[in-house]
Amino acid sequence: MTKRLSWFLMAAGCLLLVFLGVRHFGPSARASAATGNIYGNNADGTPYVLVMTPGTFAVTDTLSNLSGSNGRGVVVVGGTMYYTSAGTPQVFSYTIATHTDHGTSFTVAGATALSTMAFDGTNFWIGDYSGTNQAFLYSPTGTLLKTVHLANCGSFCDGLEYFLQGGVTPRLISNEGDPAGPYDIYDTNGTLLTAHFLVPAYGGSSGVAYDGTNFLTSDIYNGKIATWNGTTGAFISDTAITGAPSGFAPLVEDLSADYTITLGPPPPPTVPTLSEVGLLLCAILLLASGVIMNRRRAARA
Repeated sequence: MTKRLSWFLMAAGCLLLVFLGVRHFGPSARASAATGNIYGNNADGTPYVLVMTPGTFAVTDTLSNLSGSNGRGVVVVGGTMYYTSAGTPQVFSYTIATHTDHGTSFTVAGATALSTMAFDGTNFWIGDYSGTNQAFLYSPTGTLLKTVHLANCGSFCDGLEYFLQGGVTPRLISNEGDPAGPYDIYDTNGTLLTAHFLVPAYGGSSGVAYDGTNFLTSDIYNGKIATWNGTTGAFISDTAITGAPSGFAPLVEDLSADYTITLGPPPPPTVPTLSEVGLLLCAILLLASGVIMNRRRAARA
């Protein structure tokens, strides 16, 4: 009986330690930006999305059979495109491989219009286009998870992106108006961290994307994409969008890279709560008790 009890105590202690380790240091889902394509949703009466080659921003495809009107947000995850328009509170979905539009995926309650979209590996960040400085965190099934206010966004901001600063820390980057730079960095509760991180020289700065290394921003009035150092915010280059078909002029409101869901590096460890400290002490006591009982039993034998 004593032998079984000692092994039970040691096993219970080990299980508690494993649980606490996974809670703080285990892997979690991450949005990984691929370099397959760059997508730009365009501000026009009949919406269309330009599919572009990274770096050159040459148009390779045009997705034109879309829902809504006057395109705004776009994000592409694993071959499915989610997008918004300036006149509706709906998020629409689209299968790129078959050029199939699926209409409304879900509706953002309390908004009359939506702007840009971003993906955090699990859920969507969506900018309000109803005249506020709000951004919403929504699940893919249409559940509101969080609403934040972006202080430097005057209203109608049309550039919003989620990224991992330093590869581990969740952040948001947003422009300040419609369309208006510069772009500011916030935490995911809407707290302003770095003002004027990206500072375009042109006035019409709208959509922003993160390709895993650098930021991309749209110069909507001149049909160009600017590239910025993802760590320092330094300007790298300005490249014209080429190859757009007749009738589909580049008027890019929002940008997206291809995204896949991967198991990436875990987030930074959080400070243990009081209850977790108690669990840790219990785990150590259980493990120690089991070891002591086992040694005493062995000594008596």
